[in-house]
Amino acid sequence: MSESIYDDLPEDHEEAFIYLERKFRSQLDTSLRDNDQSNYDAYCKRKYMSAVIAAAKSLDIPGIKEYTSPYNDKGVWDAFEGFETDVMNLTIQIEINHARRRKKYSVGLSGGAKQKIRHYIEQIRTAVEESNLPQDKRDVIFKKLSELTLEVDRDRTRFEIVADVVRGVARVSGDVEREGAEPWWRWVRLIFGEIDDAKEKEPQTSLPKPEERKRLEPPRKQLPSPNDETFRRELDDEIPF
Repeated sequence: MSESIYDDLPEDHEEAFIYLERKFRSQLDTSLRDNDQSNYDAYCKRKYMSAVIAAAKSLDIPGIKEYTSPYNDKGVWDAFEGFETDVMNLTIQIEINHARRRKKYSVGLSGGAKQKIRHYIEQIRTAVEESNLPQDKRDVIFKKLSELTLEVDRDRTRFEIVADVVRGVARVSGDVEREGAEPWWRWVRLIFGEIDDAKEKEPQTSLPKPEERKRLEPPRKQLPSPNDETFRRELDDEIPF
């Protein structure tokens, strides 16, 4: 497996876990589809389980990190169904909670509000172009403004992206203040005004306040350790010599 899948993981541990689990699951599904040998199926499922458990331990994901990897094919057949169910239940919980969180910290803008904000962004861009800022600092702001324009065009505009643009503008505004001018803060305030108005107009959700995600119960059946006496007897029975 290419290590490139780990290069762009989401910063949030739960989102990173879902991202990796889907990558591992896609590889498993491809392997099972392309092969029809039961022994190879067990190997692929064991590989998937080991990878997901390792990711859960690294990212501290309760309910999955407590699992132990299967030691042989028989262990895979005994544990895979329960493991698969626990992973599915957990990922659904994470996705629901994160979707609700994203809605809380974002806003759906009307066409008119988007048009106004794009106008304000262009006014900021013009003010920056007419300022005495060095070109490298102008380029930083222009990049942030482009990111904000893309964000405004989304179905829901995320507050953290807007805040990031404002921070980017603030980092260079000190140079302009020393010149005796603050040409773009008027437009920033108007942008915030449009966002605040849109958020206030959004209907309140009828869903109850999200509770902290409960920890999943430990695995229903821990896989046997190689030192387990029962495990050794089963293994001896499988070996015909």
